[in-house]
Amino acid sequence: MRLRWKLVVAGAVAAAVAAAYGELILDIRTPRASLAEIHAITSSVSIQMADYHRAIETMKKKYGPDAETVLETQPPRLITRVGGKVVEEDRAPGQFADARGLFVIGPHGRPESTFPFQIDPRKAPTLGTVGEPGARYLQSRFGKKLPAKYLEFDDREAVTDTCITIAAADLGWLGRQLRFQSGTFCVVFWKGASPGSMLIGVALGDGDPWMRPFTRRICRWLTAVALARVAATDRDPPPDYAACLLVDRPNRSEATETLQVNVYEVRRDATLAYVN
Repeated sequence: MRLRWKLVVAGAVAAAVAAAYGELILDIRTPRASLAEIHAITSSVSIQMADYHRAIETMKKKYGPDAETVLETQPPRLITRVGGKVVEEDRAPGQFADARGLFVIGPHGRPESTFPFQIDPRKAPTLGTVGEPGARYLQSRFGKKLPAKYLEFDDREAVTDTCITIAAADLGWLGRQLRFQSGTFCVVFWKGASPGSMLIGVALGDGDPWMRPFTRRICRWLTAVALARVAATDRDPPPDYAACLLVDRPNRSEATETLQVNVYEVRRDATLAYVN
């Protein structure tokens, strides 16, 4: 009897864990869209020179006055050498500056709507910005990663329209738990083949390492908040698509280490459906 009771309790616990995993991590109740998307994203880091100079002094104290510490940018890192020999390597001191790249989205087999973007989570770009980032920059940065057809467009075909910013105070208790810092969401219009609009947001938090497993749920929530804010500007109808770039590791140098990306179809009632 006791064994049966233990099995029942174990089964109940396992079921509760599975339910929590599906709800909080996989976000399984959110519908899935019958669309395909590809994206290419890079990020930039602003180097804190005061921290750089402190690192130089620290390395001299550690390895002696002949220690030479230099800053390299690809990727951002500090290299310390003594007598030409590398003795230490570390991440460059800095903070996340912006994300830039593009999304291409549409039916499976023929994604055609292109949405280039460049967004700083701390401030909104100027309304009506055209050609940032331009096709030439995207070709130089992602030409080896994406098919050429996605990078051959006129800069005037993409326009950044309405932007809203989200502050930590806007998110209350949950924002404090996430150590949320700031976020910027902008509607980008594509006027080329298969015209459409996409809400693209970059949100900056500092929840490494615990935040990442909950990215899907957090991003959907932030995107819903942003959509409501955009709707309050009297913009109608809502964007066709949305993307949330959650910067949960702002001190990492590579976009793949720094960002988590979630893409959605925005349905006519403003509900979200996952793409891919």
